[in-house]
This record gives sequence, C-alpha cells and structure tokens, in this order.
Amino acid sequence: MKGYLIFICLIICGSLISGCTTSAPGSKATASMPQVTTVVPTGPTAIVEIRARSFDPSTITIKEGTSVTWKNEETIVRHVVHLPDVRQTQLFDSGPISPMESYTYTFSEKGRFNYGDPQIGGGRTYLVIVE
Repeated sequence: MKGYLIFICLIICGSLISGCTTSAPGSKATASMPQVTTVVPTGPTAIVEIRARSFDPSTITIKEGTSVTWKNEETIVRHVVHLPDVRQTQLFDSGPISPMESYTYTFSEKGRFNYGDPQIGGGRTYLVIVE
C-alpha cells in the first residue's frame, strides 16, 4: 500500500511540473513575450561618446536627416535631453542609458539644438547644429 501511495504522489508531482497543457490540433503554442521594437536609422549616423562626465564631441555639425547616436562609455547610467530654447519644443529625451548602451535620434529639421545630461549639471550644455 505504501508503494502505491508513493507512485500516485510521483505521478501527481510529475503532472504539475510538466505543465499539463494541450494545444488544439494544428495550432502552435506561443509564449506571450513582449515584442521589442528597435528603430534602426536608415540614413547617415554621427556618434557622440558619453565619457568623463561630458559628451565628445561637445559640438557636432550634421546634415538634415542625419541620426546622432549617443554611446554611454561610462560605468553609470546617463541621460540625454534636448534643452529647447523658447521657440522650440523638446524633441528628445533618452530616458536612462545604461553603461555600454546607446540612444539614437534622427534630426529632421535644420537648426541649433542644445542638449545635456541633468546628472552632469553645472549648466553645461552641448550642441547639435543641423544644416
């Protein structure tokens, strides 16, 4: 009798562990994973490196339609934020950029665009000039 109870317990545990789910014939089981969408720039790209509490280069001149990719080369999280003047609306805000990660924005209009990282502070701003 004791052996029979152990056998039944093993079958029940095995069923619970294996998931005991079935799919309709001909259907594929899919996991409900969130889809990640990455926007890949299609035109020219300029690189700005974030390192030593600054952006390198500090001023960059590009053509309209060019993407700028900010690469975080530091060991802490950084942030890239457009600092608009009174005639502009804010165009980009990267959110947190982890170490060795990057953020890309495509400039579709001509102008001068100040940006910075609120964590770096000190009123220091950097510039993208779009011709």
